[in-house]
Amino acid sequence: MRGGISKEELNHALTKHLTSYSGISFLSKSDEDNALDVFADAFKEDPMIAWVAELDDDDPNKTQKMLKLGKSMHAYVNHRHIIGARGVALGVRSNQKNLVGCMSLSPSSCATKRQMWDDLIAMFKFGLPPMYKEKGVYGPHSKKRLEKLEVLTKKRKDHMKGIKRWIYLQALGVSFDHHGKGHGKKMLQLLLQTADMLNASIYLETESENNESLYKHFGFQTLEVMTLRVPGDDSSTANCTMWLMRKTPSGGTHGAD
Repeated sequence: MRGGISKEELNHALTKHLTSYSGISFLSKSDEDNALDVFADAFKEDPMIAWVAELDDDDPNKTQKMLKLGKSMHAYVNHRHIIGARGVALGVRSNQKNLVGCMSLSPSSCATKRQMWDDLIAMFKFGLPPMYKEKGVYGPHSKKRLEKLEVLTKKRKDHMKGIKRWIYLQALGVSFDHHGKGHGKKMLQLLLQTADMLNASIYLETESENNESLYKHFGFQTLEVMTLRVPGDDSSTANCTMWLMRKTPSGGTHGAD
């Protein structure tokens, strides 16, 4: 318990609490495509994905393009969590047993390392993101905006420097048709209870001021508000605001060196 949190330790702690959360279970390789569809639907109006896409509001195919880009982006960052290689993914199911919400987590032993091998696997399995394959379908700055998101990995490393025991909340989303039913809250409460058991902090990024307020309600503090912008982009949608947040465990410490 003295070093960083391993994937096995996180799995074990989550398993201890899952019996108290009906409908939530670990995801596996067989759930991968459904989980990516859930993430894509959950984030189809997400400000950050909309910023990357750089689509006109009157584009008749905007929703379909957002879904396609969202699934691609989540495939790159979440597929190794869903299959259990780089972290942990959980899902919540409806009464009809359909997957309606997903959450992906990285333990601190994995959360600051972005391995080229992961990207190569994603590229081979899912192909390049759509703006690299479909000329003119997304905005003129969409490639550079997508690449700009890499700065978030560095910021995460900087903000968590000196803290050994923490969990990165990579993504949490619920399908649009199932909003307002408490699924997201239930997954977040499972994470909070697990983190307290592990004496671990939780780190996340959000691109919505409403989400920032929600996370503050659950004890998170905003470490930094940053603006993403790529050189040469003077468009009206050039800026994307991100809130970088952290919650310490209920005991008040977070495993600092």
